[in-house]
This record gives sequence, structure tokens and C-alpha cells, in this order.
Amino acid sequence: MYDNVKALLERAEKIAKEHGIIVGRVSRNAPSSISEEGGIVVFDVDPEVYFSDFSDIAKGGSYLAVVDIKTGEIVSLRVIEVIREDLLSQLKLPEFTSSLPRPEASGLLTRTRIKAKPLLAYNPRSNIVSVADYVIEPQSPIIKPTKADTVQKILGLPTEGVFLGYVTIGDKPIFDGLVPLYLPLKAFYQHVLVLGTTGSGKTTLLKNMISSIYSCFNYECSEKHEKPSIVIIDPNKDYVHLPLKPIWEKTFGVDWDTEYELINKLIDKIKRPRGLVIILPITQHVINRLLTEETTWVKALRIIVNDYFETTYKNIIERVGGKIKTYDIEIIEESTDSRKLRYGLIKLEIAYNTQETDSIELFIIPYGFRFAEMTPREFIELNPFFTQQARDALYRILLRLEKDGIRFNTLSELYDAIQEARVARKKNIGINLDPRRTRVYELINSFAIHKATLDNIIRQIGSMVDTGFFDIEIPTSREDKYLPEPCIEYLLEKHHEIFKSYPIVLDLEYLQENSPSDPRQAISIAAFRILNRIFLWKLVKARQKEVTQPVLIFIDEAHRFFPSHGGSRDEYIEHVSGMIDRIARLGRARRLGIVFSTHSPKDVHDIILQLTNTKIILRMDKSTISSLDIPSEYKDFIIKAGDRSGLIKTHAFRLGYTTFRTTLPLAGHYDLSAIHIG
Repeated sequence: MYDNVKALLERAEKIAKEHGIIVGRVSRNAPSSISEEGGIVVFDVDPEVYFSDFSDIAKGGSYLAVVDIKTGEIVSLRVIEVIREDLLSQLKLPEFTSSLPRPEASGLLTRTRIKAKPLLAYNPRSNIVSVADYVIEPQSPIIKPTKADTVQKILGLPTEGVFLGYVTIGDKPIFDGLVPLYLPLKAFYQHVLVLGTTGSGKTTLLKNMISSIYSCFNYECSEKHEKPSIVIIDPNKDYVHLPLKPIWEKTFGVDWDTEYELINKLIDKIKRPRGLVIILPITQHVINRLLTEETTWVKALRIIVNDYFETTYKNIIERVGGKIKTYDIEIIEESTDSRKLRYGLIKLEIAYNTQETDSIELFIIPYGFRFAEMTPREFIELNPFFTQQARDALYRILLRLEKDGIRFNTLSELYDAIQEARVARKKNIGINLDPRRTRVYELINSFAIHKATLDNIIRQIGSMVDTGFFDIEIPTSREDKYLPEPCIEYLLEKHHEIFKSYPIVLDLEYLQENSPSDPRQAISIAAFRILNRIFLWKLVKARQKEVTQPVLIFIDEAHRFFPSHGGSRDEYIEHVSGMIDRIARLGRARRLGIVFSTHSPKDVHDIILQLTNTKIILRMDKSTISSLDIPSEYKDFIIKAGDRSGLIKTHAFRLGYTTFRTTLPLAGHYDLSAIHIG
């Protein structure tokens, strides 16, 4: 029996040295135990080890491992208590009472007792991870792991997926940044919610995730249909600078040596995108501002694209120390089955003052709505501010007009007809010679539409006209004076082939800057239209049994699109929540994932909290975390967490939770007010 136990002890020693550094052993004079509530492991650490490496092995919440002698399995441990005693305390000697004793270094050279909780057991022979549900043997070696994959397995973390950052204890990466944290791609199809106060690092985290996905880093995307298409709903122009070189300005209180060391691990592995596809919402105001003479769409797009580059890129490139070496615009027209896709392609080369150069491509796709090309259902679904009664009544009117062969060429024409019908109905007078307007008047009367419902229809159609986002026309004598709505389906189908898999960014700030109407309504209409078209494209292709690439949609400032309940907007909120519920639930089976980002769980509709199986929580106020199911031991950390540090809660991890820290931005990310050049 002795020989067998000795052999097991020697095996445990060998496994321990293969997977880490031995820092202690399970105590021989204090019992370790297991019960229904879990286990406890007690071990001692020599003073030399303690003082040289206490931050990794003797902090509350630290992770270590033990190689159990009887099983040979590597069991993860979470430190729950650290006990330090002076030599006088260990010898049970009384303290001097006449005066305070002078400090004695020898009194500190005592062993540190640590209590830890076993978590998961990893069998290196079978590669199986299971619950550590047995007592750990005395004298079993305690190790500080030195292999990233070993730590990932004993903590139940994925070894592949989208890079998020590094596993931490508090703000500090464990084992000197040994353990990268990944979220499997399939977890994105069950949707992600990123929470954090302003300045906590949400945008940096999202940009790092986007760069990891784009680079196909550490997940399989060798086949054409496996690399995800990335779509970004950007209300603040935070993502249009992704291809530019990131600037890392040193700030007080940050360990920059560690930061650079962590980011250097990713050089040549994660690359920022070398281009973007920008969906640029155009309004009539843009046309009127830039075009004063008769022109063609080719010339008009060249002017629009150049103006966008001048106002969005040129200034910031110069402010971050760059110089434009070459710059070229090409206007391209692709023919699709249903409509044309016109866009501008900017190719530029940038030289930075660090002697680095970048070649960047920007596909600029002008985006607007053409009322005459829309079905009644498509048009009504555009505006979530219609009441349900107005939605039903307007649909009946448009459907009957379509059946009668009556078409209004622009939305303004329909608006004028309905508004005139209301006036005629109120004054009980006949109507004009335009048979289309006469028919609208007749339909409104025959359907007995209530005054309040008609008022909502007129008010909402009027607000849509006011956006300037419909029926955009250039000064030309040609027939194609209107901008057709770009074919988003074609963009997705050709995303890898023509558009080089570059992230697709919907620049909603440009729309807000150039629309005289309520910006909330304008950006909501544009964002919901894009979301619905992506979803319907996925749905149609699935019914046709065609394989499509995964699509990941990043929605920044999600509370602006999916707000919580409140006031007179309840009907709008319920309509929008129903839409996102449909997209999110069916999207899981279609490889369509959504990443929502917002400040507080109280700001977004409850449906967002329900639909997102993964929640990433960066620094937040104490008052905002009560609605989140966070273990008590993490709540204090969330309140005090440093920038870019947080907690992730997900079904993709065996233990359900872990803390982490993302790196400095891996793609262009600028606070212009804080940039000092020269």
C-alpha cells in the first residue's frame, strides 16, 4: 500500500511541475473537507514564496490549482481567506505590555495559511473537465499555473472565440496576463449586452471585439460562409475611424508597462480593419447644400463623398499626426435584380509621424428612401411612432390604392392628399380634379377613420417628410433624378467578394446633422429599416435553403432605440420591443447576433435584458446594479472597477462568471478634446 501511495504522490509532483510552479502543499495539520455546500482546502505558503508573489497567490479571489494525489487531476482553487500571523502569535507568546515592541523582521518570516474553495477538476489524460466534488488529499501540491490552456480548462473558460481581454482578479490580469478571455462565436447568436457608465471603456471593448472578429483571430472562419459580416449602428460617429491608427496617451494611475506588454501579445494576431463600408444617410438638405447646378448622380456622388471625407476624416488624420499621401475617389454602379447600387470608393494612403504608413479603403453608400418603391407594409413598418389604429387604417388605404392602380410618386404627394382630404372632410366640400386625391378622400370617408387616428397619420407622415430622408432628388433633367434605396441584401451577399468583409457602419450622426426634423425619429427610422432588411434577408435565404454567412450587429447607445417604459411613448416602446423580440429570437437559429451597448439596465426595455444571454458589466453606480443578478462578491468590484475592467456573466463559462480587462484600443479610437499633437 505504501508503494502505491508513494507512486501517486510522485505522479502528482510530476503533473504539478508540468503545469505550473509549486507554491505550497495542502496542510498536514489542518483538515481539508467536502460537504453538500462545497469543499475547503487549507494549505500553507513559505514566507519566501509569499513575499515574492503574494499578489497572485494570496489575495482574496485569487486563482490557484492543486494536483490531487489520489486522482492526478488538476483542481482549480479560489482563495477565500488568507491568514497572516507574526511569529509571536504562532508561538502563543504574550505581547510586551510596558511599551510597543519594536518591529522585528524575523517575526514576519512565518508561513501564510490560505483557505480556498475547489471549483473544477481537469483530467490531463482524458482532457475531461468535471465538478470537483471530492476531498483534496493532504500534501497535494499547490501550483501557480504557467500554461494558458490549463488555466482556461480548470476555470471552465473557452479556448477559442472572440477575444475580449485577459482574465483578472479585480483589475489585475492573473499570472501576468497569461490567460486571454474568449467568448465563443455561438454565444453572440444568443445576444450580448454591454453595460457601463460613461468612460468605463464600453466603446474600446466593442472596437476590440470588432477587430478580433474581423481578423478571424482564434476562431475558425476558413470557409467563405463562416466569416461573420459586422454591421454597426453608430449614432455618435464613434466607429467611422476604426481603420485609423489608435493613439495611446499615457494617463495617471495606469501601469503602462503592463498595458504595453498585454497589447504586444496581440501584435500580428488582431488587426484593425483596413477599410469600412459606410452606409451614409443622405437628406435633401445635403443635396441642396452641396449641389447648385444641374448634374448627374455620378458627379453628385463624387461631391458628396468628397465632402464626407473632408468633414469626417481629413481633420482627424492631421490631428493624430498623419499626412495624406494619396487620395482617390471612384464612383461605381452595381446592377442588382431589383435596383441599382451606387457607391463611392475612396482609396487613400496615410503617412504617420512615426514613419508608419496605412492604405485604407472606404466604400461610401448613399442611403435614402424612395416612397414609390415601397410596399404598403414596408412603409408602415418604417415608423414606429404610428399608433396601432393609424397603422391599420393607413395600411388599408395604401393597399386599396395599390389595388386600384393608384400610385403617388413621392411621400410629399401622399401627405398633401391626406391632409387635403382632412380639410375637405371638415368643411364638407368637394375635392379637386386630381383623381388620386379624390380617391384618398373617398377611402378615408368609407373607412370611417376617427379624427384622432387621421391626425396621427398626418402628423407622422409629415414628420417623415420633414426628415428629408425620402425621395431625394438632384437637379437634373434626366429621368433618374431620385436616389433609389440601396439594396442591403446585395451588399450582404457580396460582402466578402466585393466589399472585402469590411465592417458596415451606419453613420447616424451624419443624418442627425443634416435632418431638420426630430433626430430621435430620423435615426430610429433608418436603424429599424436596416435591422428589418437584414432579418428578412436571413429569413428568405433560410426558406430557400441557402447558406448565408453569420451577421453580428453592434448597436451602440441602445437606449436611444429601445428605451424603457415611460410616459406617452408606451405604444412606440411596445412596438419596437416586439420588433426586436422577433428579430432576436428567430435570429438565434439564423446565426444573426446582436450586441447591445448602453449605460444602465434601467435605460433599456426589459426585453433586452431577457434576450441577452451574455452580459458584460463594466464600472457602474451602486444604484444601477440592483436589477442585475450579480453575486454579492462582485458588486463592490463593479462599483470601483478601473477603466476597461469588468465582469462577464454568460452560460458559455462553466462557472458562469469571471472578471476581465480588455486592452488598450486595437483600432482607431479618439477623444479629440484630449488629443495633443506636436
